[in-house]
Amino acid sequence: MFQLQVDENTARKMMQDSIDKRVEELAQEKFFMTYKELSEYLNISKPVIEDRLIKNGLPFYKAGSKYLFRKSEVNNFLDQMTAQMSATNNDLKFFEGLKEDN
Repeated sequence: MFQLQVDENTARKMMQDSIDKRVEELAQEKFFMTYKELSEYLNISKPVIEDRLIKNGLPFYKAGSKYLFRKSEVNNFLDQMTAQMSATNNDLKFFEGLKEDN
């Protein structure tokens, strides 16, 4: 059997390094995305975002004429949307499932 012994200081340093790395990753994550960033994130066009996501209830915020999208809300919205899809109803361009809820 394989045994690994690590002293407490080494273990604490490894844990702190891991925590620091994750905190830095979270700090680099953007809280809001623009239309362009959302389009790149989802790899779909702005018209599809407008026609299929926003019209189905995707939350957005306006700052003047600029639309902003919270990444966590986008992910939650897509989780809800895809949960309603099936093998025969799985094309985002034709999805109409959430409109009744709005």
